Amino acid sequence: MTRRPKLRLGSSLAPGILAVGLFALMALIVLNTPFGAMPEEAFDVDSITAAIGYALFDLGPLQETDGVSGTEPFLAAFLLIALTLDAALDASLVLAKREESGEPVAALASRGSNDTPADSSADAQSRSASTDGGSATESDATDGGAD
Repeated sequence: MTRRPKLRLGSSLAPGILAVGLFALMALIVLNTPFGAMPEEAFDVDSITAAIGYALFDLGPLQETDGVSGTEPFLAAFLLIALTLDAALDASLVLAKREESGEPVAALASRGSNDTPADSSADAQSRSASTDGGSATESDATDGGAD
């Protein structure tokens, strides 16, 4: 007979509550943000890009003369997206890192037949290297690699 699942209370419940709270906070911010009407004449793409750059470096006088004024909401969205993408990249690197028996493992490591790395120093010393970067066999070493 199948048992009913039990809710684990305690420290394992804290991350879930934190995630729900952060989601509620973000939803509250988005729902309470007033979005103004778009201007009648469209922005030039270069002017919005320049204005965001001026706002990033706090160049107010240049923004008023050369760019579009009032681009701070664009700047806030730009920075929020940049932080989110940075956190996602960091998390992907942490998740991609693997360890076996306490030592890091490369994602593209080639393994030999006896499950040892193919580029071990003892194995590399026993073989001579050919000019094209591969390893020379006995027949290649005796005739100089000629066909």
